Amino acid sequence: MICRGHLPLWKGRINSDARRFLRYFLPKGTRPDRFGLQKVVRQLHLAFKGLDGEEVYDVLMEQFLAASAKYDPHYPQKLKQVVEVIEDVLSRSPCFRTAELDRHLEFGSARYLQLLLRRGLHVPLPGQEERILL
Repeated sequence: MICRGHLPLWKGRINSDARRFLRYFLPKGTRPDRFGLQKVVRQLHLAFKGLDGEEVYDVLMEQFLAASAKYDPHYPQKLKQVVEVIEDVLSRSPCFRTAELDRHLEFGSARYLQLLLRRGLHVPLPGQEERILL
């Protein structure tokens, strides 16, 4: 698919795995139908310009291994712990640093704070306006 620029079809239908993969590359507002996915496939090879099939496979496997190394099965529980510490222990101070938060946890909190900031976490203080954690 990547090297040849053809959409993988099986009995006239788009392969479901390929459909899920290609949806990540669709421009906003584009429908994931055959026409839209075919446009993506025709341009996907440009990301691997000048590489043969084996080199493309090596690059994709390297990216997969890098992503799987960051996988944490306890991510939701750790995120919940970070929020609880922020709400319970650190809610009295108008601001705090990551090091202060780390003292109350058994793991580093930077990754979880980044997610909370990206999602627009606001923690209200009593009698004051809302604050944004920085």
